[in-house]
Amino acid sequence: MQVGQTVVQAVSRVVDGADALTSQICRDGLAYWQGLRGDAPLPWREAIDPAAIRSLLPYTFLVDVVDRGRDFRYRLVGTDIVAHTPHDNTGLLLSEIDAQGTQSQLAALYAAVTADPSPRFQRIAYRTRLGLRSWYETVVCPMSAPDSTGTVTTLVGWAEHFHQPIGSADE
Repeated sequence: MQVGQTVVQAVSRVVDGADALTSQICRDGLAYWQGLRGDAPLPWREAIDPAAIRSLLPYTFLVDVVDRGRDFRYRLVGTDIVAHTPHDNTGLLLSEIDAQGTQSQLAALYAAVTADPSPRFQRIAYRTRLGLRSWYETVVCPMSAPDSTGTVTTLVGWAEHFHQPIGSADE
């Protein structure tokens, strides 16, 4: 979300199944995470194979959990996500980003996934200053590290943005 946009509605929930997701990109990302997890409580971040998710990479983000979830650092932000934000947030802490307008919703989402390690989705609807009714859907999944004793150390997620002109026939 960029400066001049207003959040209209935000929904965040545990993912009960892929049918809760509208975005095929988010569904595919969730299926990939579930495949990595297998029977383990959490998959390891090192298990991510970029070649296996080549078509999802523009929509993929990796977030490091900092200080047990007090903050979050963007390790990787896909090109499609960057195209829909004012800046490339790669390397930044969530607490350092103030121009997007969705930080409080993202902080709550990331904290929830860190505290209760299960995938969650979020859908945020907003209106742009150009008259577009827009929204994005994201799914965020917990990951661990081999030496972390099951603690959530990284979040992997996928996000897709949608736009609809105000006053269109579908409104």
